[in-house]
Amino acid sequence: MRRRLIGCDKSGAGALELGLVAPFLTALCVGIADFGFAYEKQLQLSGVVDAGAQYAFTEGQTETGTALDNDVSGFLSAITPLPLSAVTIVFNNNDANASDYYCLNGNPATYTGPYSRGTSCADGSGSTAGQYVSVSASFTYTPLFPADKLFFSKPFTQTVYVRLQ
Repeated sequence: MRRRLIGCDKSGAGALELGLVAPFLTALCVGIADFGFAYEKQLQLSGVVDAGAQYAFTEGQTETGTALDNDVSGFLSAITPLPLSAVTIVFNNNDANASDYYCLNGNPATYTGPYSRGTSCADGSGSTAGQYVSVSASFTYTPLFPADKLFFSKPFTQTVYVRLQ
């Protein structure tokens, strides 16, 4: 007959280790999946804003101001799979005079001007003043895992500037 010593029985040790490690592995896998979903939404937002900028470029050749704003906003609402929280279309730095021209400088872009048509920009790039439309949209991502709110606390925002002339 074999004797068993108390405390030397190792049956069930694997189950105990799995029970201790499984919550951490699950949190890691859910976090990685959540990051992937968030990145996909950022890419969708970027695509929607880019498409809006292309539409603004096409329509901006014949429209300005409120008409262009309404057309681009409607276009973005029609094509987006995302619930956008804010859509902003700005024509020529919100200038009431549609015949003014501006230069864009820096990152993030800032307007300088107004200038007359053909004026060289002071940034040394050799470009001339033009008319611009900025298309901006925001989307608030709701993470799958509540702890991921630490990483996704701000809404995703994308802005594209398009030179019309």
